[in-house]
Amino acid sequence: MQNALSGSRTDSGRGVEATLRMRSAEAADQGELLHHGEIAFGIVRLPIPMPHVVRAVVRDEPLGVVMAREHPLAARADLTLGDLARQRLLWYEEGCAPGFAQTVPAQLARLGWEAALHPLNQDQDALFVHALQTTGDLVALRPHRAVEREPHLVWRPLPTTRPPRERLAVITASGGRTARVLREVSARRGWAFLTE
Repeated sequence: MQNALSGSRTDSGRGVEATLRMRSAEAADQGELLHHGEIAFGIVRLPIPMPHVVRAVVRDEPLGVVMAREHPLAARADLTLGDLARQRLLWYEEGCAPGFAQTVPAQLARLGWEAALHPLNQDQDALFVHALQTTGDLVALRPHRAVEREPHLVWRPLPTTRPPRERLAVITASGGRTARVLREVSARRGWAFLTE
């Protein structure tokens, strides 16, 4: 699941007010939801195969290895590809985060880690942490910031100078008012604005 924003505008007599509602929506479904006007913006992991949308990259961070504090590798400050070769990778269920879910394992394979994937709905934090705590040969990938406050998990850098990255983007339908707003906000905030 990724997040999506739907909104409405009302005239309160004091001016126009906008209201935003956040809801969960599969990343693969967000293009249709945008096209039909059911959401104004979506939040996805890039890359994502989705025509007729613009993207503003709001976060771009390297992925690292996440494991339970009790994991046998947790005591090591530096991991090797040999260490990782014996681990299964907690990864996205089919259809979740399309593009990202395919490209990262391919990048890992090029590095020398042919990860055996263990699919799970990763948007439920309790299930994510529980799976890592109860399965001895299971690790995950996350940016450091995503898990630094989780007391049951540890983060270690991948053994490469060019790790795969998690790029989160706000998306909206191209050519409309929301695309212009997203372009303006991107320019003010210094976000990379992508039209394809």
